[in-house]
Amino acid sequence: MSVLFVSLGAYAQERQVRGTISDYSTGETLPGASVLVKGTTNGVTTDIDGKFALSIPDGATLVVSFIGYETEEIIVGSRSVIDIALMPDIQSLNEVVVVGYGSVEKKDVTGVVSKVDAKNFNKGVINAPDKLLDGKVAGLQITSNGDPGGGTSIRLRGVSINGEFPLIVIDGVPLDGGGGGVAGGRNPLNFMNPSDVLDITVLKDASAAAIYGARGANGVIIITTKSGTTGKPRVSYDGGYSASILTRRPDFLDAAQYRAAINLKAPQELNDLGDANTDWIKEVTQVANTMQHNISLSGGFANTKTNYHASVNYLKNEGVMRFTENEKLNLSLKLNQKLFNDKLSITVNSKNGFTWDLFGPNVIGSASAFDPTRPVLDPDNTLRGGYFQWDDALATPNPVATQELTDNQGNTFRNISNADLEYKVPFIDGLSLKANLAIDYNRGYYKGIAYPEAKESLANGGSGTTTDEVRFNQLYEYYGNYKKKVGVHNFDITAGYAWQNFTLERDSEFGDSLRQVNGTWQPTYNVRQDSFDLENRLISFFARLNYDYQGKYLLTASIRRDGSSKFGESNRWGLFPAVALGWRVLEEDFAEGLKSVFNELKVRGSYGITGNEQIGNYLYATYYRYSIAGASYQFGDEYVRTIRPTGVDPNIKWEETASLNIGIDAGFFAGRLNTSIEYYQKDVYDLLYNIAVPAGSNLSDRVTTNIGQVRNSGFELNLDAVAYDRTDFRWDLSYNVSYNKNEVIKLDNLEGENLRDFPGYPTGGISGDIGNTIQILRVGEPINAFYTYKHKRNADGSPVTDVNGDGIQSLLEMYEDINEDGTINENDLVVNEKPFPNFLMGLTSNMSYKNWDLAMTFKASLGNYVYNNVASANGYFERLTDRVTNNIHQSAFETNFNRRNLFSDYYVENASFVRLDNISLGYNFQNVSFAKIRAYTTVQNVFTLTGYSGVDPEIFGGIDNNLYPRSITFTLGVNATF
Repeated sequence: MSVLFVSLGAYAQERQVRGTISDYSTGETLPGASVLVKGTTNGVTTDIDGKFALSIPDGATLVVSFIGYETEEIIVGSRSVIDIALMPDIQSLNEVVVVGYGSVEKKDVTGVVSKVDAKNFNKGVINAPDKLLDGKVAGLQITSNGDPGGGTSIRLRGVSINGEFPLIVIDGVPLDGGGGGVAGGRNPLNFMNPSDVLDITVLKDASAAAIYGARGANGVIIITTKSGTTGKPRVSYDGGYSASILTRRPDFLDAAQYRAAINLKAPQELNDLGDANTDWIKEVTQVANTMQHNISLSGGFANTKTNYHASVNYLKNEGVMRFTENEKLNLSLKLNQKLFNDKLSITVNSKNGFTWDLFGPNVIGSASAFDPTRPVLDPDNTLRGGYFQWDDALATPNPVATQELTDNQGNTFRNISNADLEYKVPFIDGLSLKANLAIDYNRGYYKGIAYPEAKESLANGGSGTTTDEVRFNQLYEYYGNYKKKVGVHNFDITAGYAWQNFTLERDSEFGDSLRQVNGTWQPTYNVRQDSFDLENRLISFFARLNYDYQGKYLLTASIRRDGSSKFGESNRWGLFPAVALGWRVLEEDFAEGLKSVFNELKVRGSYGITGNEQIGNYLYATYYRYSIAGASYQFGDEYVRTIRPTGVDPNIKWEETASLNIGIDAGFFAGRLNTSIEYYQKDVYDLLYNIAVPAGSNLSDRVTTNIGQVRNSGFELNLDAVAYDRTDFRWDLSYNVSYNKNEVIKLDNLEGENLRDFPGYPTGGISGDIGNTIQILRVGEPINAFYTYKHKRNADGSPVTDVNGDGIQSLLEMYEDINEDGTINENDLVVNEKPFPNFLMGLTSNMSYKNWDLAMTFKASLGNYVYNNVASANGYFERLTDRVTNNIHQSAFETNFNRRNLFSDYYVENASFVRLDNISLGYNFQNVSFAKIRAYTTVQNVFTLTGYSGVDPEIFGGIDNNLYPRSITFTLGVNATF
């Protein structure tokens, strides 16, 4: 009920204005906000729904205020309805940032922490919360392809060699490495409803992440979900329909171009070509439809001090490749309860996700390479299901037949539930005791069938596989927090204990010769079962001190001791300390003159050590397993699989990352422009890696051990600005840029002459031949640098082929003889560029004009290179008649290569790009009395500016080998709050 202030003025020609006051960042309405006619005491406060109605004179200006928000002055003009979104006042609100086992005010943060809220999240079809962050945080690289509901590669502040995925913590529950995925699912985070996410905090440096010790080396991503607020129930609906279209396709020949190529390069095959004009890419792709519905219910009871938030989300997301689909149902509930005069706070979370996935085979490569003069169907070929197929068993299979004669399905169920309890000890002011008890249950089932008619089943009569997998994670955390102010000294001390146990159970079955049994296809020959149970445990003790003196000198010190069962007893425990210092310059007396320029100025520095244990279980101890069927031993007429010991390093130990960071935070123009600048250096020691070992030195030829050191160093810049702010129009901008350089410092602990003789470890497998790699790990070079021949170039930049005109394209004519021995071999390979970018950039723009809003996100990657394996494996003329007639990549006409040249540096291309990732336009309907309604349209993957010749320049790892194609997606939707 609005409260009317007594008016002391007399007004002529009064009229009424009404509207709603809300939070600009979240859209939540603000009950109790003050709406006052400027220069008078005539005003009201908003009701429980944030609504107000006020009688005003002509020419009135409204002054709108609410605790923790910037005060707004609004000229009414001729309007009768005014909806106002208030911006949080950073100075008065002192924004709270979650840092792990607690929170601090943003002004007191000494580590490197980035927080992204709902206003700046990515828009469109978002299957999982990790994709909300793409392009939003400096130094955070998130890469995915077009696979519906597909997983992401996430790297923070550069790359390492092993286990680079950041630790993900959801409402206080740390997930298993990589998110804890199981068979039958795509992205392990698909169990969550992205609409439930309130904000996401990224802990970058060791000072911020060391409290997570063993798992903080690659940074920490903390996801906080929405809670209910006291008031009447609020129901929200958000739903939409989307269509996705393939926009770019591999550069192969169409039927007419293909016939011309055969006539030019292989005329002997011309009469044997087919009569069809088949667009194989079109045959295997589709316009993909997506439907999403999200309903939430939130509120709270003031009398019982109970708040609640519940949601249901359904998404059905088709892929542009036929027979690919992600369908999911998310259910969540969050309850907050206060008891005993608010001394006891209980928060209960339960997040449940059901997913159903179709994993149609990615046939983009075979669709590109298949002869376009051949038809899809051949009714006479009943043995192969009525599809055209080559008789040659090694020839490219019909891609449509592969799709339709393969059935790969999976389903998962995941539940993460936790109870978070906090008790404020009544007889010790500032002391609170906390407990966090959680479970993470994730079960997946996968079934894959290749039917007997499929060409791939020619030798085995069809094959089938099933996998049933369960991950179970239990967490018990107990810790205390003590806050005390002694004069000008402020102390915030946290100490605790954590116990987390991880189990994995897997049962699989494989077999050939499919037969229908009771209506289902079952393997009947060479049926094998495999099952195992794995368990590992992490026990931790941790402590942290936050201290400030007079609010201007800041200290954060933390330490964590972790014990992991993944290592042997002598190396099981690791110690991970960190310290950070901060100086709030404006609090100094001498800085009074700076306050006319800055509203915030803080200098920070930190150093710490974090750990990494993302390796398999029991790698320190020898155990035994069965050999493959081909390595069986014959006893009479029976073949028995042997039992073989595994090779191990019993002294394997923690991988450690030492991190140094220096930063400056500054605010200008009363908080309208805020910036932070960071310099960092991360050194990873005792790298965990699976390496080849000398014959006879161990029980196998490869062992996981500690091998060396990698360094990442660089800088980051963040800018957040209110670019324009007037009565009807507001424009907010957020920009980030980061530079990173990575280098392998040491491998195998070799030095001197031994190091010079060590070429490094080959990495980066490629197609086009068997067993080839195109990258290398080498001391002094970037991680996974490309390792190629240096191709001689003509004056126009094209590659040299036949110098003497004899028609023979010899290696010595084409490639530079680096060691000048007259032979081209592996000794002439050279390091050539790197797959990871020098610079990453992100730009987020949010505009609002009256009832309209427009949001867009740009991202850029500069200095990254991609090896175009699609072109190198198919861009040569002999491919036209390789076993059968095949299509070829159009680059063959640019290079004039007769034979494949997989190791030519011609195929290593600069893949820098700028992409408009998403743009969303919305309209808010004001004249609806019963609801707050917004209609919107969103476009994702709008355009990409790049010089890369392939389909997509954004490829994590830098090898383009027929990845699932990205599409442009159009969405129409509506959001309504009742």
